[in-house]
Amino acid sequence: MLLGIDVGNTHTVLGVYEQGRWHAWRVHTNVARTEDEHYILLRTLLSAAGLPESITGVSVCSVVPALDEPLRQMARRWLHCEPLFVSHALELGFRIDYEPPTAVGADRLANAVAGVALCGRPVIVVDFGTATTLDAVSREAVYVGGAILPGIELMLESLAGRTARLPRIAIEDACQPIGKTTPDSLRSGVILGSVGAIEYLVGLFRRELGDDAQVVATGGLAQRFAPHCPSIQRVEPTLTLEGLRILWERWSGEVL
Repeated sequence: MLLGIDVGNTHTVLGVYEQGRWHAWRVHTNVARTEDEHYILLRTLLSAAGLPESITGVSVCSVVPALDEPLRQMARRWLHCEPLFVSHALELGFRIDYEPPTAVGADRLANAVAGVALCGRPVIVVDFGTATTLDAVSREAVYVGGAILPGIELMLESLAGRTARLPRIAIEDACQPIGKTTPDSLRSGVILGSVGAIEYLVGLFRRELGDDAQVVATGGLAQRFAPHCPSIQRVEPTLTLEGLRILWERWSGEVL
């Protein structure tokens, strides 16, 4: 089995690929967690799901450098394998046109790899995470860049934390454009405002990539927000993990 680890600033997704499907869990990212604690957490999740501890490979994309070494040591010490860490130096299947190439987040590269594999080229990937990111791969197999917006939850937390009278509110699927209460007004501005920004950016991306560019969404809030975005054609909750699997197979030569 392959263990995929997607380390984000707020959450970490751990996934085990078994018999053609992913079993995935979302936990809080904790920079203080040691390699031993990572293994205990993994073993607990596997046991709860009734899965065997027969992991033969580890593929990681991380945007939190402080966790790279604990995860590397966890893979070596407890799982007895050398982990793959996603970077621009791998055979991605496309050229990176971004300055510098090292600045592209590993999660964005994994998303782009999986987006091309699932949708072909050109493709636009929208990832609803701590930040909302859009990434684009051209028809000519070039990662041409993207856009980064504050994530939905980040905007809501910032407004509540930096203002005296705006409350912390829960995200709800439905909201009215013209809010009748302060919470409703916040939801309208943050949720529908973000949808408007995404739709506008996708339109601009398609002017450069071509109108046939496919749009796929992923991330923790993708399933809740994609229905508000007409341009999003499919939602793939495990898109980043799929990118990790594809890159692992290319790197190791092992077909899962």
